[in-house]
Amino acid sequence: MIIAIASGKGGTGKTTLAVHLAARLAKFSDTTLVDLDVEAPDSDAYFPEAQRPYTSAAVSIRIAEAVDGEFADTSACASLCRFGAIVSIKGILRINAGLCKGCGRCLRACPKGSIRERPMVIGQIGETRWERLTLVRGSLAIGDIRATAVIDEAKKRAASRPFDFQIRDCPPGATCPTVRAAHGADICLLVAEPTDFSVHDLAGALRMLQGMGIARAIVLNKAGTGQADYQSLAMRYDAPVIAEIPWTESLAKAGAAGRRADGDADLAQAIDSIVSYLGALS
Repeated sequence: MIIAIASGKGGTGKTTLAVHLAARLAKFSDTTLVDLDVEAPDSDAYFPEAQRPYTSAAVSIRIAEAVDGEFADTSACASLCRFGAIVSIKGILRINAGLCKGCGRCLRACPKGSIRERPMVIGQIGETRWERLTLVRGSLAIGDIRATAVIDEAKKRAASRPFDFQIRDCPPGATCPTVRAAHGADICLLVAEPTDFSVHDLAGALRMLQGMGIARAIVLNKAGTGQADYQSLAMRYDAPVIAEIPWTESLAKAGAAGRRADGDADLAQAIDSIVSYLGALS
């Protein structure tokens, strides 16, 4: 079973749920936790007992470049680039390597053969193990914007490892990286808080999953800290609330320190409820 964990906004406790659910499942099943929040991956930090150092591999794409650094403006190449990577300056075309997605359209369309491709490293994939848990981490190069390419490679690495459960820690929001990370999951658990801000963004994430045809459920974090109406959204988008995690000082301190809270009874009860729900689906 592939379980995506996402949220309408950052800071709701998405990674907290991902790491504790993965640790719980790994007690009795081969489990993979893949961090697809590639702009800020941190799930591996919750497992200091995992093997070090990581095995790692670079993620690269083939981007376009002009054969001589620049080429005469024929307009054919620039008009085909849907990412704005080819610009015309005083009749000369130049390629912005930071914007090129490596789709190859300009290379195929160039009437003068003035474009070629070269590899460019845009991130890293790391991997390590702890008992029955495999940890895979995608990490986007600083300043790069091609998160989806790194997400794809991290998903491929995770898929190549045997697992009973695969947990995906997805980027927050309802953006292209979130769509790419959640795609192919059997179910997506959305972590939300009972605040108007969180519920507003939860609605966008639920619409995204509905459009993708992915089964969905809600985990309410910091229960009791707000009165926002999340139940109406749950009913509207066929997303049952399967667990509630109350705010506790001990859990907040653990999160701030970047460590697991294995001894927190309320969190353990919520994780057990989620495991039971997933078991009923499988």
